[in-house]
Amino acid sequence: SAASSSFGSGFRVKNGVLNVGANGEQYLPIWQKFKKKGKKAGCVTTVTITHATPAGFCINSESRSSEPEIAQKYADIGFDVLMGGGDEFFNPTKRKDGKDLYDYYKQKGYQVVDDKDDLEKLSKNKKLLGIFSHGALPYTADKNTLKEEYKNVPSLAEMTKTAIDQMKDHKEGFVLQVESGKVDWAAHANDIAGLIHEQLAFDEALKAVIDFAEKDGNTLVIFTTDH
Repeated sequence: SAASSSFGSGFRVKNGVLNVGANGEQYLPIWQKFKKKGKKAGCVTTVTITHATPAGFCINSESRSSEPEIAQKYADIGFDVLMGGGDEFFNPTKRKDGKDLYDYYKQKGYQVVDDKDDLEKLSKNKKLLGIFSHGALPYTADKNTLKEEYKNVPSLAEMTKTAIDQMKDHKEGFVLQVESGKVDWAAHANDIAGLIHEQLAFDEALKAVIDFAEKDGNTLVIFTTDH
């Protein structure tokens, strides 16, 4: 959260918060700055879309763990593309407050999808929320082994391509954060096989980005680690 906030607002903050200073200062996240300039803005990740890395570019919160609240803040601000895991933060049967955030997003004009095949049927002129699992998306190594079980879950590259397609024609341009979040999770777990396959999945997503940027000729691509 502190690393993402540093990238996302330009200020150092205490660990565990998102774009909030030590004395309660609210630092404007960079994706909100771009939205104010008329650009489209999106995030895709292989963990929960409400996790610290995407949230650090998007919202202010006293706690990175406030994922149910972060889920609603995204809709209130109006980010254009959001894809990843985290059904428990949107689903009324799983949220403690019983709120149906899927319906809330639909009321705000979003198309809401939960299946890889749905990515082929999107309208280009509507915002997009894609939530493909409870918690984080499955590890790529598991998807490769249990293909039938996880056939409805898109890869990071597939989500990235979709996000670009949804925003690339906007006349004011767009910004997109792509996080291979389970690289980090595999590293924390000392899961070497998991880490390698997640890194390869990130390479595929990066290729999709570079292919677009080279064809477009007017797109800046920055890739880095968060810590």
